[in-house]
Amino acid sequence: MSLNRGGMTPKHSYRLTPDAQTDLIEIRRLTLTLWGATQSGEYLSKLRQTMGLLAPSPQIGTRRSGLGREVASFPQGSHIIYYLADQEEVVVFAVQHKAMVPARHLTGRNPL
Repeated sequence: MSLNRGGMTPKHSYRLTPDAQTDLIEIRRLTLTLWGATQSGEYLSKLRQTMGLLAPSPQIGTRRSGLGREVASFPQGSHIIYYLADQEEVVVFAVQHKAMVPARHLTGRNPL
């Protein structure tokens, strides 16, 4: 699923892998249960805005060499966005709670 937000050119887009889509669904479900529809919508909107900011500027993230050569991460709220970037797009392959240990919870995910 390729997303192009805010009038950005396709050159600066981001894409969610199926695993990342599942993460967002789970975040929405939990936030909806705990804090309601308004908070859930606002939180997911902030996550997506952050992904949109990463698309043209992926270098603002932190390199995570322990997770893979090209893996980077960026925090948003209580979560960390994990992604790979090339010259055309950012591929988000995980959105995990900041308390989760990345090496344990990201093993086996296909970042492409």
